[in-house]
Amino acid sequence: MKEGWRIAAFAVVIAVLVMALAPYIWIVLTSFKTRLDALADTPVWLFTPTLDHYPEVFIGKGYLPLVWNSAIVAVSTTLLSLAVGAPAAYVFARHRFAGQEDLFFFFLTTRMAPPIAIVVPMFLLFTEIGITDHLIAVIIAHTSFTLSLVVWMMRGFFADIPREVDEAAQMDGLSRAGTFLRVLVPMAAPGLAASAILCFILSWNEFLYAFILVAFEGRTLTVGIPGLITPHGTLWGQVAAVAVVATLPIIAFTVLVQRHLVRGLTFGAVKG
Repeated sequence: MKEGWRIAAFAVVIAVLVMALAPYIWIVLTSFKTRLDALADTPVWLFTPTLDHYPEVFIGKGYLPLVWNSAIVAVSTTLLSLAVGAPAAYVFARHRFAGQEDLFFFFLTTRMAPPIAIVVPMFLLFTEIGITDHLIAVIIAHTSFTLSLVVWMMRGFFADIPREVDEAAQMDGLSRAGTFLRVLVPMAAPGLAASAILCFILSWNEFLYAFILVAFEGRTLTVGIPGLITPHGTLWGQVAAVAVVATLPIIAFTVLVQRHLVRGLTFGAVKG
């Protein structure tokens, strides 16, 4: 009986992996297909690969700077969100003050509003202060919705660290700031890693804010993809090439922080 359940569970895992990986494998294959093979009526699995799409789109069409723009925006958004959100989460976890829960709920509500309702007043504000068409506008916009995620996640991580740790550190002569930076932040590293990768993914994949707030030179990679849809048809090979390159930083970042990510997502789930 147990063997039957094991086989069924294995079959379910295989089915889920196939459903999850099949679209990505198809995109990778399409990026190496000629236009004729990509538009064939029946799927073409055996074909002569071509590397033309990558230099055509990233060098010929000038999409390489868009990768750099996306990296600047995603990394800056992640660092800014952690730099502001982690101390705020520490205050929510360690201190009690009037209106604390109301203020914390206010942070969470910034994730509830539809982006289109926020981007228009944000565009008018940024135009007034003169930072539209600059990457800083996109970084601030992305931070506005990733910050609440960091505060929400990190509050739980700091709350799970015993208060005795703070007291012991302060008895050793550390200030509150020193305790936070030198003791609590290293202990909450798994949570920071989990928060960082979620912020990075959200910022890297975001389209609406980057589309509205910056001009051609400041476009991110996601905004550049619609430019490959022409009146003569969609350049599917080049679209697939951009999509493949767009996934590589996320995959690399996830692999680098995988150990901390797993610990972060399970931190506090089991208590002795």
